[in-house]
Amino acid sequence: MNMLKKKALQLIERQLGKKGIVLEVRSWNPSTFYEVDLHLPGVDMDKWTSVQHMKTKVAEYVYRDYTPASWDAETQTCTLYIDASHDGDGSKWVAQLRKGDQICYLGIGGTNAKPVDGKQILCLGDSSCVGHFLALEQLVGKGNVAGALVIKEENHRAEFASYFDTLLEAIPQKLSSNIDNLHNWLKEQQWGSNAIYIAGNVPMVVGLKQKIRNLPDFDAAVKVQGFWW
Repeated sequence: MNMLKKKALQLIERQLGKKGIVLEVRSWNPSTFYEVDLHLPGVDMDKWTSVQHMKTKVAEYVYRDYTPASWDAETQTCTLYIDASHDGDGSKWVAQLRKGDQICYLGIGGTNAKPVDGKQILCLGDSSCVGHFLALEQLVGKGNVAGALVIKEENHRAEFASYFDTLLEAIPQKLSSNIDNLHNWLKEQQWGSNAIYIAGNVPMVVGLKQKIRNLPDFDAAVKVQGFWW
């Protein structure tokens, strides 16, 4: 990164940077997935009407978008669910986080994932979408969100099923392509008039949307959100 960009980021961070406090960090077994409980002073979570994203500093001049989920507006707390299976700055950052640490973020903003009037929502994604879909479920209400998340680790699938009271299902990565894993799962479902939300790896999101559009008698609305390449 050149010096001009570095100075611009420093200026943005000074003007917009906010602090959060790490209340607890929990890693799943194996340690490639984390839950990070945060206190975010001054954040009015009652105003959230769509799934949010936090632009979080994970290294010098490096930011990643994470979804605040499982929030409590009264205590101004939430949880980040972070897939750390890829070797990157975000994975290294979350692995070294400890209770009491401060985090820096540049703000919290909405996404296009929000409740759809009169429709249940069917969610399809990978392990990077856990927080995104749990946040959507919190907005829509339990029983109104179902779907599948491809989670590679068997222990992680078991933890997901035991920890979360949800109609979202953790499914194994039977095939190398998550497009095929999710497409095969969807073909066995009755989607009716559901809205379908796809999120996760960008090529997967694009490819799965195209496949779903070609399903016979398909007429549901489809929304997408790409997270990583």
